[in-house]
Amino acid sequence: MRRLGPEELADPDVWRKCLGRKTSMRLRLRGDPRHPFTEAIGVVQAVRPGASGAGVLVLVNRRGEEREVALDDVLAAKIF
Repeated sequence: MRRLGPEELADPDVWRKCLGRKTSMRLRLRGDPRHPFTEAIGVVQAVRPGASGAGVLVLVNRRGEEREVALDDVLAAKIF
């Protein structure tokens, strides 16, 4: 297990080295001040630019569902 440091969380190159590995992360939620955070667990499937040009992770959960996560919203992460 490896925890990513604050300077690594938004770096697409760091995440590309984690392709195919399981991750657990805490994410910022936008638009709901009562629930500002959520968690995600899954396998890193892809790292790509999003619509705004900022980096996006694609995670696949145990049910095979994909979830896109903006790198700017990742607050903490562990790689297994």
